[in-house]
Amino acid sequence: MAEALLSASLQVLFERLASQEVANFILRRKLSQQLLNDLKRKFLVVLNVLNDAEVKQFSNDLVKQWLIQVKDAVYDAEDLLDEITTDALRRQIEAAADPQTCGTQQVWNKFSDRVKAPFATQRMESRVKKMIARLEAIAQEKDGLGLKEGGGEQPPSRSPSTSLVDESFVYGRDDIKEEMVQWLLSDNEDINIDVICIVGMGGAGKTTLAQLLYNHDEVKDHFHMKAWVCVSTEFNLVGVTKSILEAIGCRPISDGNLDLLQSQLKESLANKKFLLVLDDIWDVESLNWESSELLRAPLMGVVQGSKIVMTSRDESVAKTMCSVRTHRLGELSPQHCWSLFEKIAFQDRDPIACRELEPIGRHIVDKCQGLPLAVKSLGYLLHSKVEKREWEDVLDSEIWHLQGGYGILPSMILSYHHLSPPVKSCFAYCSIFPQDHQFNKEELILLWMAEGLLHPQQNLQERRIEKIGELYFDELLAKSFFQKSIRGKKSCFVMHDLIHELAQHVFGDFCIRVDNGDKAKRVSEKARHFLYFLGNYDVCVAFNKFDAFVKAKSMRTFLDVKPSALLMSYLLSKRVLQDILPNMRCLRVLSLRGYKIRDLPKSIGNLKHLCYLDLSYTPIEILPESICCLYNLQTMILRGCEDLTELPSRMGKLINLRYLDLSRCDSLKEMSTHHGIGRLKNLQRLTHFVMGQKSGLRMEELKKLSEIRGTLHISNVKNAMSVNDALQANMKGKSQLDELILNWDTNGSAIIQQHDAITADILDKLQPHPNLKRLSIINYPGVRFPNWFGDPSVLNNLVSLEIRGCGNCSTLPPVGQLTHLKCLEISSMVRVEHVGSEFYGTAFFQSLEKLSFEDMPNWEKWLCCGELFPHLQKLSMRACHWEITRTSSFIGGTSNLRMSVSPCGFGHCSCHP
Repeated sequence: MAEALLSASLQVLFERLASQEVANFILRRKLSQQLLNDLKRKFLVVLNVLNDAEVKQFSNDLVKQWLIQVKDAVYDAEDLLDEITTDALRRQIEAAADPQTCGTQQVWNKFSDRVKAPFATQRMESRVKKMIARLEAIAQEKDGLGLKEGGGEQPPSRSPSTSLVDESFVYGRDDIKEEMVQWLLSDNEDINIDVICIVGMGGAGKTTLAQLLYNHDEVKDHFHMKAWVCVSTEFNLVGVTKSILEAIGCRPISDGNLDLLQSQLKESLANKKFLLVLDDIWDVESLNWESSELLRAPLMGVVQGSKIVMTSRDESVAKTMCSVRTHRLGELSPQHCWSLFEKIAFQDRDPIACRELEPIGRHIVDKCQGLPLAVKSLGYLLHSKVEKREWEDVLDSEIWHLQGGYGILPSMILSYHHLSPPVKSCFAYCSIFPQDHQFNKEELILLWMAEGLLHPQQNLQERRIEKIGELYFDELLAKSFFQKSIRGKKSCFVMHDLIHELAQHVFGDFCIRVDNGDKAKRVSEKARHFLYFLGNYDVCVAFNKFDAFVKAKSMRTFLDVKPSALLMSYLLSKRVLQDILPNMRCLRVLSLRGYKIRDLPKSIGNLKHLCYLDLSYTPIEILPESICCLYNLQTMILRGCEDLTELPSRMGKLINLRYLDLSRCDSLKEMSTHHGIGRLKNLQRLTHFVMGQKSGLRMEELKKLSEIRGTLHISNVKNAMSVNDALQANMKGKSQLDELILNWDTNGSAIIQQHDAITADILDKLQPHPNLKRLSIINYPGVRFPNWFGDPSVLNNLVSLEIRGCGNCSTLPPVGQLTHLKCLEISSMVRVEHVGSEFYGTAFFQSLEKLSFEDMPNWEKWLCCGELFPHLQKLSMRACHWEITRTSSFIGGTSNLRMSVSPCGFGHCSCHP
């Protein structure tokens, strides 16, 4: 039985009520433990009927409003517990702090005292008593709403499918049908039975496509036996086996003995070419590897060329069944959608009336976004409506009133119902975004984390919180709640409009979205999440657009969405920063990305719940010290803050910080040891590490940051004090890094700062972990590269290498031995005169696809020996003076090589075969 959306929040709430932090707080403040026990009991009463309420909310507006009241109460309880946890965290940090100078400590205490303020001004017992009284009233309403404990009412179930299909109502699937028919008619010499899986969101037409295949004339003639089984919500192996037997005309010899049933099936199918369709597989947990193997067991005696066709909303089904191919069913074209709608809605209609209704109908079909089931549902709805006004009402309504409900297709309600509660919460949060909004996977997971939607589970205790977010995201993608965007960046995702409507229904009452420069109107007290969507010309955000938020003290999210195609800055009224944001003391997420902000008010430190702060692409110069009071901060994005000159001096107090993006902060010349970056042991991402002189940041600070991953850019490596300093960084131990950039001098200077031997030894001690995929060495002043540079056992997974500005090296390293290297860029190696076998090594770049040379003014000879670059696809030469010998060997076996030679600027270029 799927659990309700709120059950995950309540389970976490109960765990926190029993935590040591709460127990210590009660003792310290001399509060009543009985009050918190009463609060928990009231929530338990509500929890018992949540499953029933979640199903009924789609057909009963009163139940939906009741759920809103419950969620609002949960939010208030979470805020209270977060305050208690933050108070405990503050005490822990201040107790561990080293004594500072008197003046600095007084300033710090002033900031810190602000965090304590809520407990000085509010009586905790009074707040708890109000929550209990409110929950008492909510609990009393459940009986009047007919809410039942336990499972309660079941979600609307889909009628079992059959193999029969009316092909006159099928449009736009001819190409994929013919492709799959050819596959069904083919024989695989290696195995007797192949599997193919048709995957798509609810209502995409998966069953219809399977029916077309099942009833195709050539397919019927090709197979000796066929069976159609509608699996639906639970994969029961006994039930499926009996259904197969019945479909092929055999009466099952047992009701529940799987061994007898499978033996009967194996005997019945022996030496037969068999087609099996398993339609609408839902339950991935019951269809596991073991049940998959048991299903196949009686089918092993079939004739070569037998096939299994499955349909599912979950892509993981294909992996479990070892599908040889998976077809993700896409949307219908606008014209095919219209043809389907026209056939249904205009059947037996007066042609003149149809012409009048056609423009409205086309707009309605556009809202279906290529989903056949939605088109059919609306077609049948409008077939009974003859007045133009009735059609306009359907077009203009925000929610389509199908079947007396909220216009949400039963198939989508079923899909939602079968998500786990934590995944439901993450999906529902996405209702904050506007329709067609493209979102990035990593950014969305960071938002989920900040909103407290990701929690370690008993079976996932060892996983990082971000990994849990990835699992939830991948589940929503596999089940078609998310789709890969076909426009914009490949890494972006979108929600289908009808899926977005579903998210709006379950969570939209807690979200406020203001579009295209409109002014925010009355803000509900229940609103917790705010998103402002800026238009192309909405370059100034005035205070009066947000004045309705002055009293919105429970807001958790303050986000905006800007036109992705425009890289421009926006003006933001200072009053928003000074008068509105400081009052939003419950904020978890704050994004001021792309605004022309040069400084932040000190009151930012009052936002004690804040977990996510995005100041990217702002002209901010200095961050206030009060930011270091944000003990719950997990994510701080400063990407593209080109004017930022320094970080707050007490960054080490942000012990929950996991993601610190400092990329493209070009004015940040030094990070001091006083910042305490090395104490941020929870850091998962540190994009830029700026080494300083004397009191500046030492490389040994990296030693404790064992969990960093992704990209790490270490600049000003010239300031490394010793070989031991580099060794202490423990780069060998950073197994999660994908990319490492080592830049000796950000000013581009090639002046040697250390003795040559020391310089080379420092690079030698910065040897990365073999998992590294991309490496850049920039402005390295040594005269030689370390031995690990061409060692395939060290750089075993390296696919991209850049060597730039290493002006004292006269030879290139033997990187031809790196067996997985696909991209190599070499530039500004001014002392290199000859390139030969020392460069190729013994493997001759067996995987290299792209090779680039630039600014090599003294390069005279390129000596090619053996068959080089067998897979090279692109060669680029710019500003080089060289001669190639034995070009035929140079190009190896590549026939599609693209070669680009730009003017040298240093003499002539010549190529000799």
